[in-house]
Amino acid sequence: MAGVLQRLLTRSGLLPVLRSQWRADQSAAAEKLETRLDKRVAELKAQVDRVADLADRLKGLEAIADSVERITNVDREVRMLRATLAGDIADRHKGPHRPGVFDADRVAPHVARAIASAPLQTDPSVHIVINDLMPPDTYAALLEGIPPRIFFSQRDNAKQNIRLSQLDVAPEWTLQTLAFLENVLIPKMMVPALLKTLEPHIREFYIREYGAGLGPALAAIPHEATSGRLMLRRPGYHLDPHLDPKRVVFTTLLYFARPGDSEAFGTSFYRMSGTPNIDRTTTFYPETQGITCDLVKMVPFKPNSAVAFLNWGGAHGADIPKSAPAETERYSYQFYVSPDPAALARHVGETESAVAE
Repeated sequence: MAGVLQRLLTRSGLLPVLRSQWRADQSAAAEKLETRLDKRVAELKAQVDRVADLADRLKGLEAIADSVERITNVDREVRMLRATLAGDIADRHKGPHRPGVFDADRVAPHVARAIASAPLQTDPSVHIVINDLMPPDTYAALLEGIPPRIFFSQRDNAKQNIRLSQLDVAPEWTLQTLAFLENVLIPKMMVPALLKTLEPHIREFYIREYGAGLGPALAAIPHEATSGRLMLRRPGYHLDPHLDPKRVVFTTLLYFARPGDSEAFGTSFYRMSGTPNIDRTTTFYPETQGITCDLVKMVPFKPNSAVAFLNWGGAHGADIPKSAPAETERYSYQFYVSPDPAALARHVGETESAVAE
């Protein structure tokens, strides 16, 4: 049938015409397709060029960002140097500090009496609140040594810390203050007195955690202050109820309240609806495991006071709401007391981290 149709079209002269028209249609279609392809290629090339241009601009922005960061760091260093110079000059104008404010022989008996006389409390967990921790002039001298905010870490406006080892430059009195705090007051005065006061409960803690066989041996090994830091907390700071890592036996907070500071932003203690049955190698937040935490009390933020609490039985937290006055600043010093890592490792192997914020 196809052959008959072809012969008829040929005899009638239509076949050549149809072939010519078909070729023309094919050519037109190809030209249209080519035009569309050229247009798409041009559009794609334009997009590639824009991406390349953006990449070049991004490199420029990264360089600008690096420059801004460097300028910010230099600006902070200059401000710290100016604050150091101003602080040292002001300190010289005040004249010498009262002799003996950091005299260990004078301060140590006062600290020991304050800790020994602090009533032991057990709800929601074992803790003591220590008032008049040190002689008034020693406390006043420590307050004077707290540096301006520029010396604190700047990553979080609501939560900033300082460690003596991190300071390359600071007013001389700040360096003396932190050195006395970290090298004398805490390790040589507070830790021994706290260990003596809390000894029965520390022993109970180790027996509960490690059993009657190993527990007493662990309670007898040397313990030391760890992870100490001077802390500045401001409106917007919030710390959910938590327990510190298991290696922390007890935690201590020294409050550096200044005249006029509100007592409302102290440390909150919570009763837990259950006992965590986990290996706490890091900070543990009971509420993430379905354990309810009910507020029992808040230890007020008072001058020349401290609170020490064992790291089990109850949770603790803190809060300075955003609605607090904008000028609110809460200064405190926190440290943990933990077993000597080498001694602990000899008994139980690898030790846990004792780092928490």
